[in-house]
Amino acid sequence: MLTIIWAALAARRAQAAAVLLLALLASAAAAAAPSYTAAAGQALWRYELSTAQPNERRVRLAEPVEYPGMPGDPTRTVFADRVRQLTPAGFDVVLGAQSGGVAAGRAGRVTSNLTYRAGVCERVTVTGACPRATARGQVPEVMVSTHTAARLGVGVGDQFTFGAVPVRVSGVYQPLDVRDPYWLGEELIRPPAADTATTSIPGSAEDAIFSAESSPLADDDVILSRSTADLYATERLLDGRSVPDLRQTIAVLERDGGREGYGAGSSLPSLLDRVTLQRGQLADGVVLGAGLLVLLCWLVLFVAVGSAADQRRPEQGLLLLRGVQRRRLWVLAIGEHAVPVLVAIPLGCLAGLAAADLLAARTLPAHADVAVDATTIVFAAVAALGALAAVLLAQARMMSAPVVDLLRRVPARVRGWRATIGDVVAVSIAVGAVVQLRSGGSPSGLALVAPIAGALAAGVLLARVAMLAGAAVGAALLARGRTAVGLALVQVARQPRFRPLIALLTVAVAMLAFTVATSEVASAAYLDRSVVEVGAPRVVEVDATSRAHLLTAVRAVDPEGRFAMAAVVSGTPAAAGTPLLAVDSERLATVAAPHPSYGASLADIARDIHPPAPGQPVRLRGQQLIMALSADFDAEIFGGHRVRLAITISGRNGTRVVLAREDITPGRKDYDLQVPECAQECRLVKIEIDAPVVSRPLTVQFEELSTADGEGEGESVVLTGAQLADLQRWRLLDTDDTSISAASGTIAALVLKVAEGPRARPAGVGVLDSPFPLPIYLTRSKGTSLGGSHPYDGVDGTPTNGSVRGLVDRLPRLGASGLIADLEYADRLAVASQNGSEEVWLARSAPTDVLDRLREQGLVVRGDRTITQVRADFDRQGAALALRFNVFAALAGVLIGAAGMVATASAEQRARVATLVALRRQGLPPRAVRGGYGWPVAFAVGSGALVTLVIWLLTRGGQRLFSDGRSPVPTPDWPTVDRLLLFAVPAVVLFALTAVVLGRIIAASVRRRSGR
Repeated sequence: MLTIIWAALAARRAQAAAVLLLALLASAAAAAAPSYTAAAGQALWRYELSTAQPNERRVRLAEPVEYPGMPGDPTRTVFADRVRQLTPAGFDVVLGAQSGGVAAGRAGRVTSNLTYRAGVCERVTVTGACPRATARGQVPEVMVSTHTAARLGVGVGDQFTFGAVPVRVSGVYQPLDVRDPYWLGEELIRPPAADTATTSIPGSAEDAIFSAESSPLADDDVILSRSTADLYATERLLDGRSVPDLRQTIAVLERDGGREGYGAGSSLPSLLDRVTLQRGQLADGVVLGAGLLVLLCWLVLFVAVGSAADQRRPEQGLLLLRGVQRRRLWVLAIGEHAVPVLVAIPLGCLAGLAAADLLAARTLPAHADVAVDATTIVFAAVAALGALAAVLLAQARMMSAPVVDLLRRVPARVRGWRATIGDVVAVSIAVGAVVQLRSGGSPSGLALVAPIAGALAAGVLLARVAMLAGAAVGAALLARGRTAVGLALVQVARQPRFRPLIALLTVAVAMLAFTVATSEVASAAYLDRSVVEVGAPRVVEVDATSRAHLLTAVRAVDPEGRFAMAAVVSGTPAAAGTPLLAVDSERLATVAAPHPSYGASLADIARDIHPPAPGQPVRLRGQQLIMALSADFDAEIFGGHRVRLAITISGRNGTRVVLAREDITPGRKDYDLQVPECAQECRLVKIEIDAPVVSRPLTVQFEELSTADGEGEGESVVLTGAQLADLQRWRLLDTDDTSISAASGTIAALVLKVAEGPRARPAGVGVLDSPFPLPIYLTRSKGTSLGGSHPYDGVDGTPTNGSVRGLVDRLPRLGASGLIADLEYADRLAVASQNGSEEVWLARSAPTDVLDRLREQGLVVRGDRTITQVRADFDRQGAALALRFNVFAALAGVLIGAAGMVATASAEQRARVATLVALRRQGLPPRAVRGGYGWPVAFAVGSGALVTLVIWLLTRGGQRLFSDGRSPVPTPDWPTVDRLLLFAVPAVVLFALTAVVLGRIIAASVRRRSGR
């Protein structure tokens, strides 16, 4: 039997080569999937680990008690031994100790931490030397940062005191990379305070002061320190360990650390959650792409071997007539195809490894090794065995057919339920997948294969339609004398083997077009979401001393408003309440990035949220405020209930309430308030009378407000009585039981009347220098109608209401939930200090040194992100990596489709040539000898385009494009045509060229055998 099998392989070398090649492709696709998934999982872990926040990368353990003495190396302590026992594999441990206190030098004082931390000297540049261990009685050595040394006024060799301990400066350091997780974010290298002189060297005067590993003190009780251990997650953490196992390991670490009293707080589980989610999405996408390739390979094998088997039907029938047992024929068929399949398994593993390595090098966000493991071999073996099963299934009909049917030149058609059972199963799976996908939620289970299932179902149905239509149209054309086209269609329609070939080509075209379309839509969706979430081409997070400081600084950097805009963002779309975006509206349309999903132009928004102010701000300059007022109330009845004057001012350093030095008494009197922050300039916000209990009606008459440089020196009037009496200047803060009026008589004044009763808050007036309620634009998701009033927390966190001047679908930075207001007007209405994130939005035209310019204005740069960076981050997520693999799989599917055409043509070439030679000798014109392969291609291209459109309409809303769920920005409904054509046209050309070449081969063979 082995000799016969070998002879069969030698006799049918082309078929054996086709089985080997297609089984190899199936094995390679199956092997590439786990290899690429494993490598991409490593790359995702490394990328997420490199971009994670410091607290997400470490677990901190700390001793519960403090011990006397300088912070030193705890390596030889019981704490260090216990930490080593608790630390799982894959963590790097950094031991340390620290003590808080005040350092005092000849030039100043600073609050800082005296810290020992292993490995610090390798991460800094030092002027002088790192601190060395000292003996008892010697002055301990420390290392200070450049900023700390400047604040204390010390250099190398100088001394200062920390607490009550004198220490000597052995070196002045600068960190090499402040972004290194070693520095614990801002715990050791502190950011400078806003509005202070900054340099290009990161850090501030409050940077950590580092001590030596051992420095005993004469009196150890002077300093108390606590030992710490920071356990850093490394890339080795996932080696040989699944994420659930790792999560359990961290839970055990936190539990055991808590039992020891060390604590073990960490955000590392959230990092693992992100990695797990993205790995799952990546695995799903890669398996789908590889599964499509394997399925196409099986289908091609089924078509090719079935075609070859049909050509050998007479041979099979003669063998059965001569008494050969069917089981021997099965053994021969299995052996003939098992040999190339077994050879394909190791070759497929190597080819899959090479493909995965190439894809990993081109697509992954970080380096990852691609290796063959047991999973790779198992997947390749399963794919190869599936190929063998497809081969045997293709021959099953011939093996079980009666001898009479085998001797027919044209196989009998399959009729009844067996002819449609495959179609019914394919359509049922596709319908179930689409229904599950459109039911909502994250795609999972059957919904994940909805596009593939839909393409397969539509392909087999349209292939059936093609066969029926080809027979009808071909017969009609022959009747009209259109011999060439009619004969080609009839030949295709009469050969059952062409039906799976048409289905194969249809699926290949449809999945290529669908995958490329999905990739193109994903790319556009990444950009759209990046534009909306960032808000401007570049956004810099800063610290400012106040909102006024932020506005002033940005306007100083960009006086003409061409590239910079101040903004404050409070709240997040995921939080309760309504997030607020306050912007310098005059620059909004110039600096912010426009997007059609907003539903309104930025210029219209800027105009409507910044109407003309109802009045001008009241500016104050001086270190003292003097308010002349007259009060009318019965002091005896008020008894011990105080009546006080409170004035709220807003300056460069923030907003605060200032109380008069003396309580208000009946009669006329001048009351002074100390406002040193107004020495440069500040703004009057409101004037209030603080009386928690009003025993009888209270009347206060404000007659004049003036400023002075010191104790009454350089006094100048800010508001006269007539100006105070102008009611258009003021806004009554509480309209329930207070009222204002203008005094009539010889003295002009503003009169405030407070009704009797207890009061939860002061009564008073605010300067009407901003529209009130504040005009806002609101997202439609909040449900407030145009012209209505919407509650929100202001830029100072105070609950207030805004007047809705316009409705939008989305807003920059906030997405589909939030409101936008003018920052300057919002700041004028604010009665408290900072709330929210302070940002500077920059246009693409911003100069390269813009960060230095911002620092020169006293702003502290804390973060910097761009639309391009955020867009790149989306490209590095698991869903995006899976899409790239699927595009590769779809391109490989096109090649498999072309290989299927070649295999089918090779299997039937002898019979086709014989038929055409006979017809040619009977007068068939030469132009009719074309082989007929162009019509399956033409129909498959048209049906593939139709299938793409159908499955796109059915499944586009459920495609997984983002790893964190659906985008808050609508994804594009349709891809751009140019990129789609860039991939589709070469695929169609490949199929067409293959059909032309096969037709020419048939024609050449016919000419050679017929002599015509």
